[in-house]
Amino acid sequence: MPQPPKLPYTLDEEKKHEFARLYLLDYMIEEEPEISIMLDEHNEDLEPLFEELMARELIEIDKSQCYRVSKKGVDRHRRFLKRYREMMAINDIFCAVDLATGEFAFSYYDDYPDRRSWENFLSQPRWDDLRIAVAEYLGEDPIELVFMSFINEKRFGRDANGKWQFDLLLGTIWDEILEICNTAIHWPDLGYEDDEGFVPAEDVIEDIIAQGNALRQRLTG
Repeated sequence: MPQPPKLPYTLDEEKKHEFARLYLLDYMIEEEPEISIMLDEHNEDLEPLFEELMARELIEIDKSQCYRVSKKGVDRHRRFLKRYREMMAINDIFCAVDLATGEFAFSYYDDYPDRRSWENFLSQPRWDDLRIAVAEYLGEDPIELVFMSFINEKRFGRDANGKWQFDLLLGTIWDEILEICNTAIHWPDLGYEDDEGFVPAEDVIEDIIAQGNALRQRLTG
């Protein structure tokens, strides 16, 4: 049986830098910016990350004295995307579950063909987000899960005023990630009492995971 999570979740500087390096690699590959080794005012906050990426041979300096992603960096980014897709494929189905009835919002997915109506349906108060709880029970890192969702939602910004560069190491966005993890429903919270007695949290989360996996298989054919 998985051990209950050690709360509150924390994020040390080493792990923060690991995530930040992945984000910077993703940015350099997806946006293909010209970043001179003489960092301007927007990118100077990223100097420690560029040094770390260089030391790991994930980036290199081209003939125009700009940073570019190396072959090793491209491979690392490819593994990151594979990991991201795997985590999202497993966890997204659990983003909206009605704990009172056992229903999954995704069981109604085909009834909402446009994005706006689907998002309105998901916003109904009866749905609970159990992605953190499922990640915990499966031995995944909830912080990594939220970090990846922030990248997908472009929560780090990537605007022209330097805000995301600052946020990547020094901003409060890491506090937001931790708050989401710490205030989420955790799998040990899922035990409950009914007419037949106490239902252990382990039984509840295992049933939820089984139902979610069956629903995912049905939706994906």
